[in-house]
Amino acid sequence: MKITCVLLLLSILFCGLTTWAGSPSDDGCIKKCHIIKPYVKNSDNPNLLVSKHKAQGLGCESCHERDAATVKEEEKRYKSKDYSDPIEQRQYEAEFCLKCHESYQAVAERTSHLKEEWGRNPHESHLGEIDCSECHKMHGPSKFVCAECHTANWKERLPQGWVTE
Repeated sequence: MKITCVLLLLSILFCGLTTWAGSPSDDGCIKKCHIIKPYVKNSDNPNLLVSKHKAQGLGCESCHERDAATVKEEEKRYKSKDYSDPIEQRQYEAEFCLKCHESYQAVAERTSHLKEEWGRNPHESHLGEIDCSECHKMHGPSKFVCAECHTANWKERLPQGWVTE
């Protein structure tokens, strides 16, 4: 069922968000696939990573790759109402994100200023190189998982839109 939700998410997001991705707009798809409207709307929310990727010129197909068999399966599931609403949050392994973000070490270097600001760089974690999606969410608030164990006044430190619970 989890794979089904992921497949549906891929199809719906690709279909609904191609307007901002530079692909031809398909208003009929947005009208037909009502479940994607919140994802289209949140692509402009500056507190979400999807808007930051959009601002860099990346569209949904940059992360949500599709082939003909997947499209057919997703359409079948949508028509039969065999999907979750809201759509289940997709989890990425670090290797997926690092295709664009170089390496875990490069990310740690780009966030090295946090060591001075916070006393610690979360990308130099004692937990090692955890999957990016443990903290970073594209279409919802990102979650600072370090706060589960490490107490501090995180709300003042974290970027706007991040949560600790």
